Amino acid sequence: MTRLTDTALKGRLRELRAAQSEIVDGAVPGLAVRVGRGPAATWSLVLRVRGEGAVSRRGFAKKGRRHRFTLGNYPEMSLDAARARANEYRAQANAGASPAIALERAVAGGLTVGALSARFLEDYARSKNLRSTRKYEQAIATHILPHLRDVPVDALDREQVRGFIRDVRVPRPRADTKIGRARGGVEAARRALGVLRLMVGWAIEERLIHREDNPASGMERNLPKKRKGDRVLSLEEVRAVWRAADSGFAFDNHVRLMLLTGCRAGEWARARWPWVDLNQGLLSIPASEYKTNRPHVVPLVPEAVAILDNSFKGGKGDYVLSTTEGEKPIRGIAKFYQTRLPRAILAKNGAALSAPFTSHDLRRSAVTHIAESIGIGGEPLTVLADAVVLGDLPFAPESSVFWAAAARSLRILLRTSASPAASTGSRLIASTSAFFSQPDAAGSSVTLRAF
Repeated sequence: MTRLTDTALKGRLRELRAAQSEIVDGAVPGLAVRVGRGPAATWSLVLRVRGEGAVSRRGFAKKGRRHRFTLGNYPEMSLDAARARANEYRAQANAGASPAIALERAVAGGLTVGALSARFLEDYARSKNLRSTRKYEQAIATHILPHLRDVPVDALDREQVRGFIRDVRVPRPRADTKIGRARGGVEAARRALGVLRLMVGWAIEERLIHREDNPASGMERNLPKKRKGDRVLSLEEVRAVWRAADSGFAFDNHVRLMLLTGCRAGEWARARWPWVDLNQGLLSIPASEYKTNRPHVVPLVPEAVAILDNSFKGGKGDYVLSTTEGEKPIRGIAKFYQTRLPRAILAKNGAALSAPFTSHDLRRSAVTHIAESIGIGGEPLTVLADAVVLGDLPFAPESSVFWAAAARSLRILLRTSASPAASTGSRLIASTSAFFSQPDAAGSSVTLRAF
């Protein structure tokens, strides 16, 4: 029996027919295209379910009566998609499960993707007060619901997920923005697929659906491998960034505070004034806002304290960095680092940097150069980076020797003098601001691979 191709099938469909007929596909038993006198063409599958015909005298499950399933219309459902759906139904039938019963159960009482999305956000994301809730909401509203809203979760198959990924990864202009920023792309598809996989997995664990397999599992293999960041700005590039971020407004303050503390971008974006102690020179991040879900104390160098002391404090809220008088935190950080900051660097320094960079590249660069100045790096620091350089190490007597030695090494390297009032904690990295005024140190960079 001949295996169908798209070219052969389209040729057959152009032929004149006096009555309804079937074009059989030799690749999948029972799969055919049913056509009439007009141009309409419908995929049809005929199969038998193992076990419906009772049991033979030898103990084998007999196959029962024939079932016919309509899979979809051609060319809306492609040849490959029809074969994938047919093979899925045949596998169910050979295992003794009727595809008809599964479909009836899903349509009659199962959750649709839209209904599951609402329950997932309410009973999982918001119930756990996850910081990623907003990202889940965006992925669901922007990508998942427009494509899969009415699909029963029990009937969702891998071909539908594959089509969903294929569609989302194509950037499309957005009509709801002033500059028409594109929606979609590879990373958008990766995030949306991750949310879909998490939702279905949660529904399986909560027994909200009948299926036990997750059709979104392993589908990330169909996307390009995500590249891990390894960009470390040179000291001259760091100085260029520092000089460009001199306005004193929220986004420029974000840049300088990241360079002075090595914090993550979101930690300063979400920072509130109750976290800040200007007298002690400390930023105390609560466990609910820190990546490892534990409290985190960041020493603030005098330059960081000065930036915060001169920052505008709005009367509508307590966010440190805000364009709405403290009511809401700053948003659009990624876009700022991609567009506005590079333009400011070009205008201020007369030349662009050697390559684009992200906010996390800035953090990696700050920590790497601090590590070089202290004289540590490589594998030991990848484990202790947050603890030693970023302030997690407790200010206890047993650690004071380390703090003193690190600060002494840093002062010698940068040719700076120690402040008599400097404490072992908040003044450890006080000399890092000298990176923005001293010549480049000789030697190669030490890159922290754990970031």
